[in-house]
Amino acid sequence: MKLFRTVLILLILTSSCGREQQIPIPYVPVNHTVYLTNPSSDILRVPGGYSIIQDQGNLGIILYRVSIGDVRDFVAFDLTCSHEPTETCKVFVDSTEFYLECPCCGSKFSIFTGYPSEGPARWPLKQYETASNSNTVRIFN
Repeated sequence: MKLFRTVLILLILTSSCGREQQIPIPYVPVNHTVYLTNPSSDILRVPGGYSIIQDQGNLGIILYRVSIGDVRDFVAFDLTCSHEPTETCKVFVDSTEFYLECPCCGSKFSIFTGYPSEGPARWPLKQYETASNSNTVRIFN
């Protein structure tokens, strides 16, 4: 029994060594619809268009149009940096419009995938599900 306990303790200790835990981004229920027929959504009619939705998610959500006529036409990410999820670390679209950049740690995330491409961030941005038709895009979790 003593040998079993020793082996169990060693397994627990070695399985957690070297692993970093992702800092959790607070869960916020999201169920938001964007109406593409609304003139303020015209930018979302073409690939590369994006809209910032301030009052949704943890620190807001970016809705980005990837393509037209595909299941994955839109992607939606929380604007909270995955490296420093504080109220002041809200990512923004950089000047190239290909990356979301954190003003706190300098991490850059792909606007297409949410994965970090530079900086200290190791985890992607929190992604929300999207479902679209010709008139609406629903963002939800």
